[in-house]
Amino acid sequence: MTDQIHIKDLLLRAVIGINPEERANRQDVLMSITLNADTRAAGASDAIEDAVNYRTITKRVIRMVENSRFYLVERLADEIILLCLADPRVEAARVLVEKPGALRFARSVGVEILRTQADLAARPNRAFVLLGSNIDPLKNLPAAVALLKERVTVVATSPIYETAPVGTTDSTVFQNGATLIHTQLSAAELKTQVLLPIEEALGRVRTEDKNAPRTIDLDIALFNYAVLDLGPRHIPDPDLLVYAHMAVPLADLAPYYVHPETGQALAEIAATLSREGIKQQPGIDL
Repeated sequence: MTDQIHIKDLLLRAVIGINPEERANRQDVLMSITLNADTRAAGASDAIEDAVNYRTITKRVIRMVENSRFYLVERLADEIILLCLADPRVEAARVLVEKPGALRFARSVGVEILRTQADLAARPNRAFVLLGSNIDPLKNLPAAVALLKERVTVVATSPIYETAPVGTTDSTVFQNGATLIHTQLSAAELKTQVLLPIEEALGRVRTEDKNAPRTIDLDIALFNYAVLDLGPRHIPDPDLLVYAHMAVPLADLAPYYVHPETGQALAEIAATLSREGIKQQPGIDL
């Protein structure tokens, strides 16, 4: 039997529910979390690096919940579980989410779920892919999404944003967007087996200038709640903390989604960045 870490009666406010008044107003949400983990190393060393950092997990849960706009308590509980299991030392997590006063004559209504690392491994990976083009972009961006749909499950796409080129004034404006996908492929497999072949099929020519014009650019910005390196590229993409043309479409897709390194929700990140030089293209979809 593994040890347990308990986070009890965390009271937050969120938009949750299906009725019009629930969509318009934030409500109290009460949650308790149990993390199953082996605490023997931390108990022996008294060192924080050997322990599951429940403070960090709690901060990320708070930011995700307060930025979320889910319809179902089940969906909210599932997202909390994913944040908990993002630490591989957490062998299993149990989450109870309650809506106080949601049902007449009842003190609260709640959903309790239990998931393990094995459950997590059986789920498809969730990846956020950034798309950019400044060579025939209104043809190449939809074409890239169509090719993605042949290879992975495209869950959602963002609006397209017109953006001034980065690092040079000689290039034409870019059109940028993002897509949320589900796939059984690893991040490395997604890059080499899906994204690079799509770029090649759409005529991408790489030069020493990383800001040069291109028919299509496809990059993994986020992959589950993982922190990893793919050759020279780091995931989460560091530039999404710097450039609005990356952060804004990602926040359109999942404003509640927590950056696994900073703990910020994507909506928070987007709100901190200047939108000068970025303009949404109304009526144009990926």
